[in-house]
Amino acid sequence: MTYARIQTTDNRPSGSFGLTEVISGHPGFAGLFLLSEPSGQAGVLLTLWKSREDAELASERTRTAAGPRPITLTSDTVYEIEDDLPGRGTATAALVGWFDGPLSPARIAAARRRGREVIHPALGPLPGRVRSLVLWQPAEQSFVVVHLASSAAVLDAIGDTVRSLPVAEDEDLALLTGPDRMVKYQVVAEG
Repeated sequence: MTYARIQTTDNRPSGSFGLTEVISGHPGFAGLFLLSEPSGQAGVLLTLWKSREDAELASERTRTAAGPRPITLTSDTVYEIEDDLPGRGTATAALVGWFDGPLSPARIAAARRRGREVIHPALGPLPGRVRSLVLWQPAEQSFVVVHLASSAAVLDAIGDTVRSLPVAEDEDLALLTGPDRMVKYQVVAEG
């Protein structure tokens, strides 16, 4: 199993302030996406790791290598990567959907089934979709879905595709409520 760590901030400085270089040298590093809201203020650091331990130790390793963090975090959570759907191209835009927990077991099962059986197959061939990640946080019983795309227009196409998918007779629409919030970002750095 692989892991992701999402750190959010409301006061992201411009640039990546050497994060890619420092973090990519940590044991277990598997990828990094630095995201910024169009306003340039709020940001998300999404890092990918080969083990939970490496994900959890990343901040301490960064502090040892680079000194104190130049920003204040508003959240810092480690997730299991439940699904990782590769696409093609270079990411310039991201759409992050937050499914806040605790979600009921029925809602979790319905979301997993719809994602794997309906949404993933529909998004697979979509041009410009670079990568889609479904992240699961077992303690909080919550999901985060991240779509990385070659442009903001592709993010719109992803949203249109998901919203246009029919609901099967055996699916309970009351359990398929969608994310609690969705935010579009620019990809500032990738590693």
